[in-house]
Amino acid sequence: MSSPAENTQLASHLFDELLGSIIMDVSSECHRIARLGLDRNLDDEEEELRLSAQARARVADPSNSETNSKYVVDIFGQTHPPVATEIFDCMNCGRAIVAGRFAPHLEKCMGKGRKARVKSTRSSTAAAAHNR
Repeated sequence: MSSPAENTQLASHLFDELLGSIIMDVSSECHRIARLGLDRNLDDEEEELRLSAQARARVADPSNSETNSKYVVDIFGQTHPPVATEIFDCMNCGRAIVAGRFAPHLEKCMGKGRKARVKSTRSSTAAAAHNR
């Protein structure tokens, strides 16, 4: 019979062989696809990388007035306002809130979240009066 140490060594060797075989298969298949030009998404990825490089160059250029303008350019070259300016009505209090401030407003307005104010309710007021 074989010892547990021999079994462990044999299992480790088998695992190394399987892992090496899998890595070799995947890498050779990727190489073949790239070499023959069979990857159809390659053009999309190259375009995305090119747009990303252009956006980084625009942001890094201190003479570019676009970075100091009202809108922010993302890595795909699209412009977005720095804060969302769409207006929504609060479902709790009915106030008109700018979209960029809607989540913080809801935290305070609904009394949930870390910045919420503790609302005084009848039960908490009665408990405070009873404790005096």
